[in-house]
Order: sequence, then structure tokens, then C-alpha cells
Amino acid sequence: MEETSKQFKQTKTILETREFDFPQLKNFHNNISKFPDISDIEREQLIEIVTELIHTKFPKRAKSIFGGKSEKAKILLEEVFNQLKEEFDWSKNKIGTRVKVGGDMIAGRQFVVWYISYKNDHGINTGFVYRQLKPTDEPFIEVYKRQVGKVKEIEEEIKNFPIEQKDEALDLYKSHLKNTII
Repeated sequence: MEETSKQFKQTKTILETREFDFPQLKNFHNNISKFPDISDIEREQLIEIVTELIHTKFPKRAKSIFGGKSEKAKILLEEVFNQLKEEFDWSKNKIGTRVKVGGDMIAGRQFVVWYISYKNDHGINTGFVYRQLKPTDEPFIEVYKRQVGKVKEIEEEIKNFPIEQKDEALDLYKSHLKNTII
């Protein structure tokens, strides 16, 4: 188990002990994604705290960010994730093993973003993303494989699929997982 960073502890304490308005919480989320000195797990834990605060203190606004517009994405990804949990060992995942809300959605840069991801010890990260850029755009599935960190041993791959081609997208994601889970 990694040691908890000082920045994580301080930020968690601030979030749990102070009152914030909605714009401040959105700003916190944007800043959390840029913190250089915290681990991916710590980043996700802080994002979960901010998400929960938004849901608790601003339920109507939370629905506009996480609510009804996300139902199709969450249902599709939960279905996919349940299948993936049966086929792959997620125990060594370096980031949260669940369906997660995307930072671009929380920050308001994109309409709907939910995803599943896996990151190994070498910083190779794979993702299966449900993304809808604007309310008038069609949603799509993005499958990616990349290496995070300074050393890049693999070329970044990103491929988009229409929702109707979910099975093809899933096949590609499974092939990425087979090469990433070691």
C-alpha cells in the first residue's frame, strides 16, 4: 500500500471540514485533476469526495451534471464492466475499478463522459469511454491505450465507435486489456 501524500491529506481535510458553493466545488474538481504530487488513486478519491459533496449539497445541479443525461452511459458501461470483471483479473489495477464519471463532464467541457479504465505498474492505461460532446451530438464509444508518465514505451492509440458498434469496441478493449493486465 502506497503512503498517502501530504497534498491528498490536506485537500481531503479541507473538503471535509469547510463549506463550498457549487462553482468552488467544480473548480476543486478541475484543480484536483492537475495536482502533480498525488497518486491516481488519491486523485480518484478526491474526485469522489467532490462528487458526493455536489450530490449532497446541490442535488438539482448534480442531476444536471451526473443525472438523467448519464443514464444510458451508466447502464451500458455497467453492463460492459460486469462482463469484464468476469473475464479479467482487476486486482492489480492502479486506479479505481468501477464505472467513473469523466472530468470533462464535471467541468462542463463535454456533455456526457463515463468510463472504465485499467492502469498497470508500467503506467500503461486502457479505457472504454462513453462520450457525448454536446447535447446535439450523437454519443460514441472511445477505446484508448496509452502510457502515462515521462517514459513512453508504447504509441498512444485512440479509436472511436458509434454506440451501435459496442461489440467491436469491446473486442478492441479486451485485446488492450489482455496486453495490459500482467
